[in-house]
Amino acid sequence: MERENKFLKKYLKDFLGDQITDFWDAKPEPRAIRVNTLRTTTEQIKERLKELGVKFRPVPFNPDGLIIDEDHLPLSQTIDFYLGKFYYQGVSSQLPALALNPQPGDKVLDMTASPGSKSTQIAALMRNKGFLVLNDVSMKRLQALNTNIQKVGAVNYAVYRQPGERIGNILPEYFDKVLLDAPCTALGIIHSHPEVYSWLTYRRMQKIIEKQRQLLVSAFKALKVGGELVYSTCSIAPEENEELIQFMLDHYPLEIMEIDPGLRESFLPGLTEYNNKAYVPEMTNAVRILPHIHNMEGFFVIKLLKTGRRHSGHNNFRTFQTLPADSPEIKDDLLQISEQWGIPADLWRDYRYIKTRNRIWMVNTLIKKIPQEGFLNAGLLLGEKRISGWKLPNDSILFFGKRITKRHLGLNEEQLRELFRVGMITLPEAEDGYFALSWKGEAIGSLYVSNRRAKIRLMHRFNVIL
Repeated sequence: MERENKFLKKYLKDFLGDQITDFWDAKPEPRAIRVNTLRTTTEQIKERLKELGVKFRPVPFNPDGLIIDEDHLPLSQTIDFYLGKFYYQGVSSQLPALALNPQPGDKVLDMTASPGSKSTQIAALMRNKGFLVLNDVSMKRLQALNTNIQKVGAVNYAVYRQPGERIGNILPEYFDKVLLDAPCTALGIIHSHPEVYSWLTYRRMQKIIEKQRQLLVSAFKALKVGGELVYSTCSIAPEENEELIQFMLDHYPLEIMEIDPGLRESFLPGLTEYNNKAYVPEMTNAVRILPHIHNMEGFFVIKLLKTGRRHSGHNNFRTFQTLPADSPEIKDDLLQISEQWGIPADLWRDYRYIKTRNRIWMVNTLIKKIPQEGFLNAGLLLGEKRISGWKLPNDSILFFGKRITKRHLGLNEEQLRELFRVGMITLPEAEDGYFALSWKGEAIGSLYVSNRRAKIRLMHRFNVIL
């Protein structure tokens, strides 16, 4: 029998008062998806959902978000999900990136990025332009981030492994915009994460708050003067939200900005007082989402403007150069890929490149210099050099799609289903080597054929819904 968490019960009762019963009775947030506009359009996904008989409705504040009322398939087994055309993302979780409103030419930091739901959303909002820095401290979580950001076809990002508290010192006044979706007590999502009930204590809450404070200071340092910061948590606790923001306002040159009215009109404003403490009147520009009122996960979102410096920033960090397509280091490799796969050679000048011993990564042309410290990788993994030539991984083949005109290996519906169910298929007439899996005339994945057996690399095998 689970032990009673007296601290948590008292804390929530003191904060919520007569709403406490409604809070505990709140239903989990409905499942939702966000359309990946780097690969498709919202209208096309709506038509596809209708074709599949899936009931949905729009996320009120996000034109690219859809609430799934009945996922009988499930959608995660559709060819559309495999192709990265949409991403499962909570309704409330879609708000912070929209509040940040990143633009295509911005330098943007997602300070605690894993597993990547908001990162992939930001990449799409930036339309694959600008420079998006994705950071996390956990290598295990970064693996999930890498998988997700590659899958959506982003080429405007670099991944770093650093404690978030260090970023402001490493890259001072470097970013136009910062998203800090901070680690928190998760009191807004306790209905779907009941384990919070067993581990949260007063001491642990105070430790989390101190971590959040350090991350906020780091985010401030990382911003240019005039830059914008969105701070969000999935907690309803004022100590993690308004209290910390008031601390930042008291000690750093920051102002609270208005969030677009279309994003906040349906929600509660931030608190202007709590526990006999008064906060600035502008705290009402924050967004508070409560699960028992809004039928969504509990969230807090606020937007801040950096109006001045607290400490002088020294941009003396080391960088390395990405390579243009005509660089002697990369030119012949790109021509080999074009010859092998039929990708038009004039396409390469639209991107820049990072080359390691046997791999090439592709980024947009705006990313000319990349900070070195903590750097892991950047952009789309274009290809890997093997003895038999250049292998293009699944995500690379998906990115180029119809621009791949050679080495197609087309399958019929029955063969494609078997391939996804088993991970391999026998093709008596196929030659050995790497091929682009072709479905309805378009390249959708990477196949390796050996001894008449074709294999595809999948995260897991499943019964694909075509």
